[in-house]
Amino acid sequence: MGEVLLVYEIRPESVDVTPKKLEEEVRNGLDPKFQMQDNPEEKPLFFGMVGIIGQFIIPEEDGAQDQLEEFLNSLEEISSIQMTFVTRL
Repeated sequence: MGEVLLVYEIRPESVDVTPKKLEEEVRNGLDPKFQMQDNPEEKPLFFGMVGIIGQFIIPEEDGAQDQLEEFLNSLEEISSIQMTFVTRL
């Protein structure tokens, strides 16, 4: 079975949520079958908010992308996510 690389722009809920906190929250609840890159890139947004560009490697199986997106959207610290890139590895 192959793997897929997904890149997401992850935006914080408020200016109080730092990029490091976003990364920690995602890593703490991430399913072990998903991998997140180390030291995600910080992305300045607006009104002093700074998001992250998260790269995830997931198995190429039905529902894996949906499962990752549902998890990310369920976190209180995350306002929204947007996929910016996807490729098969």
